[in-house]
Amino acid sequence: MSLSKVKIILLFAVFLITGSIFSQEKKILTGQITTEESLISPIHIINITREKGTLSELSGYFSVEVQPGDLLLFSSIQFEKKEIQISNNIYEEGIVEVILLPDINELEEVRLHNLSGNLSKDINEIKTYDPSALGYTFSDRKPLSIEERKFSALNSNPVGMIYGAISGENKLLKKAIENNKLKKLVNKAKDQIPVEFFTETLFLKENKIFDFLYYCSLKSNFEELVNQNDPLILLNFLKKTIVEYNEFFKN
Repeated sequence: MSLSKVKIILLFAVFLITGSIFSQEKKILTGQITTEESLISPIHIINITREKGTLSELSGYFSVEVQPGDLLLFSSIQFEKKEIQISNNIYEEGIVEVILLPDINELEEVRLHNLSGNLSKDINEIKTYDPSALGYTFSDRKPLSIEERKFSALNSNPVGMIYGAISGENKLLKKAIENNKLKKLVNKAKDQIPVEFFTETLFLKENKIFDFLYYCSLKSNFEELVNQNDPLILLNFLKKTIVEYNEFFKN
């Protein structure tokens, strides 16, 4: 094969590689978020792969920088979170419609009881009912957990307070209340972040995700960060904390 033909083949190969690289360049994807109800606040749009974020307009319109294969997270306290993988088709079209569903939180069941005089028995035999079946108007107050209601009932009179202190029931209920609050906080953190971020970016096994989040909960600012409902802020915190977590278990 002559030298000139070799040069032509090499130039052609370079052209193909260059064309492939340019075809995968980042571009601005525009889109429209569709919902059953009006937006009361912008939607967080996080490019998990690039670790960059933006906010939608209240009209639902948004634009975000993407490449094929990127994972987008749409997050809001008003709607269920949604993840979209940027396929080649979405990338080429440059536009996408995203449908978000309302985030419906089920209320905890409420309990009624009649005191028998045996406080220990009363606490363990509380019956439940559905308040909506009785036509009660729901309050904006967050419903108490089972343990919080038991604690309140136990301490509603002097005899119950004395029994709770002597038996150790108060101490157990307080610990259960703390554990439940921590569990809800950790679950809230997990719900804000796609599993792929934990497994592909932080290199955690799925069965270690909760273990890592409970480790994160030891940090004084963890609750504040989770309650901001801003996935991008939480992502940055998790990326920093994973280094410390890995070092802790290495030693």
